[in-house]
Amino acid sequence: MFLNEIIIYPIKSLPGVRLNEAKVEPRGLQYDRRYMLVDENNRFITARKHSQLLSFAVTMEVNGFKIKDRESGDCLTIPFEYKDGKPVKVSIWDDTVDAVECEEDWGSWIGEKAGLACKVVYMPDSSQRKISAEWAKGEETVSFADGYPILMVGSESVHDINEKAGTHLSVDRFRGNLIFSGGEAYDELRWKDFKIGNNNFRGLKPCVRCVLTTIDPVTGQRGKEPLATLAKQKVDGKVVFGQHAVPIEFGEIKVGDDIEVMSYKDSPYDPL
Repeated sequence: MFLNEIIIYPIKSLPGVRLNEAKVEPRGLQYDRRYMLVDENNRFITARKHSQLLSFAVTMEVNGFKIKDRESGDCLTIPFEYKDGKPVKVSIWDDTVDAVECEEDWGSWIGEKAGLACKVVYMPDSSQRKISAEWAKGEETVSFADGYPILMVGSESVHDINEKAGTHLSVDRFRGNLIFSGGEAYDELRWKDFKIGNNNFRGLKPCVRCVLTTIDPVTGQRGKEPLATLAKQKVDGKVVFGQHAVPIEFGEIKVGDDIEVMSYKDSPYDPL
């Protein structure tokens, strides 16, 4: 098995950026979901409700991330990090998190293109958002991701879903960070301790999937797949796909790195 793709999502709910290599940090891959859109109540805005956020294109440039509005061709560039904004409390799911407000013009620009009112916030290094205590072994933290630092997705699992559903869904539907080739379909659901290159990771739990996977990330059209097929193969009564993980070591990984699984769980939801 080997690492096939590395994808980060600099702004939560906007499209991802493919990288050839990435730095692994305690709260996930460097730059992954450190920016987020919030509404007037400082609550996170999600593409689950506002699928038009997927219509942007995001690329990594020398001086930051470039956000392109595909319809107009207009672009906005934001820096890799943002430290000098006004401190603010924001909410994401059941968490209240320390963040800083970014340039007002950024939110206005994105909001105008997407047809919604929003602000852009950034998670500074000082902000500590803990993962669910049920799956924590220590003081593991996470960015503005839904709940856990890393999401592993197997190419064989994607292929299996497409065969069963009779579709051609891209891996982008599942918004994984680390996409790997080789092994058996859904094998990643039982990974406990594994290594990518020289970096150790720990598998936590399967990722419960939502309606976002049914939205075509290119056209914005909604359908029934892959949820309809995934619902026929629930794990512990849940519709899941991919495996959440936390990093144990914080070096660098690159596309092509070998993957070695050192231990497996007896079942996907085994407690750690």
